[in-house]
Amino acid sequence: MGRSRRTQELGELGELALAELASAAGGVRAVHSAIARRTFAAVRLGVGPAVTPTQLTHDAIAAGTYATIAAACIGASKAVGALTRSDETDFGDTSDGDDDRPSPSQTARGAQTIAILHGLIGDDMERTGRTLTFPMSIRVDGRAVPVKYRALAAAFPNAGAHLVLFLHGLFETESAWRLGGRPTYGERLGSDAGTTAVFLRYNTGRRIATNGADLSTLIEQLVMAWPVGVKRITLVGHSMGGLVSRSAAHQAAESDRRWVDLMTDVFTLGTPHLGAPIAHGVHVAAAALAVAPETRPFARLLARRSAGVRDLVHGSITHEDGHARDLDGFDVGAPSDISVPETVRHYHASAVVTASPQNPVGVFVGDGLVRTLSAGGRNKLRNIGLRPDDGLAINSAHHFTLLNDERVYSWMRDALLADGRSSES
Repeated sequence: MGRSRRTQELGELGELALAELASAAGGVRAVHSAIARRTFAAVRLGVGPAVTPTQLTHDAIAAGTYATIAAACIGASKAVGALTRSDETDFGDTSDGDDDRPSPSQTARGAQTIAILHGLIGDDMERTGRTLTFPMSIRVDGRAVPVKYRALAAAFPNAGAHLVLFLHGLFETESAWRLGGRPTYGERLGSDAGTTAVFLRYNTGRRIATNGADLSTLIEQLVMAWPVGVKRITLVGHSMGGLVSRSAAHQAAESDRRWVDLMTDVFTLGTPHLGAPIAHGVHVAAAALAVAPETRPFARLLARRSAGVRDLVHGSITHEDGHARDLDGFDVGAPSDISVPETVRHYHASAVVTASPQNPVGVFVGDGLVRTLSAGGRNKLRNIGLRPDDGLAINSAHHFTLLNDERVYSWMRDALLADGRSSES
């Protein structure tokens, strides 16, 4: 039997932490060296070649010190990895082997730590085969539920025919929907609208289109294995989750997936359909910082940002819409807009931090991360087809308020009930 999943996950967290310390030491060394070269060059103008012995001594000591720190961190990282990695790891296995304690990914705090790593370097983690990069999954009480009839019947004893799938945003997990400790939208809709909530978790550092493809496949399998016949599907996505939902629907329609015919509604909450200013700013900042040797290490740090973050520059939902590994530069490229299907009702919610949406501050910063026009999918240059009448704008709220807010819930509940009555008539 391989080592417990808890041991594997804890080991990888320690391994990654030490590897990042080694990388940080290299970055500090690069900044130190650039500043030192400029300083000694200035001194050389005054005292001439006499400064050379001092510079050589300084460089040797600095290089040795940083090399020792980096080597120690890398060595410790490899040692931790060797001690805790098992060749028998099964990414679909949710058991803990001989250890009955929950693994980090099954606890709220541990999962949140992993989610932050996913958002930052999740694509790199996946390429290196990390245990922590588990596939998109249905989660109940932190544990993954296999998309199989018996497992679903046990996890959802009151399974209904109307599924509402919830997708979190960047750096989040399914626990984000419990903001403020209140019942989730899913729990309340179950009581008020007779729906069954399905909460998903995924690696937000991957390309949005890749997660969209996985979501499409998962839903197809879910419909086949669900304990009762599925009659209706609703997708609810917060921030990046809204883009993943749109990507899944687009790819499913392109490949004639059967589940698309069951989808009636999509709710996107604070979703950057036209891109996020912060992602755009980081893209340009990486190019600006690469100009000078002293700031180049910071540019390399920003360049490590994940494919998922890069996709937020334009709100890209297809593989063809830009490449997540494009070189950083002052030119952010041209976006392509994928219109939402006319057969599906797309609702969209936005927020502004000010009391009035017309306040210049509110117009400029939106909910703090996403501007109102982007959340509505429409500005002077771009339009993805969201109907203004299907939108909700709330004031005096921030990006994460949208995860659990009475105004949003009432709007969502009323929309689902109205759609349900109209479809039955």
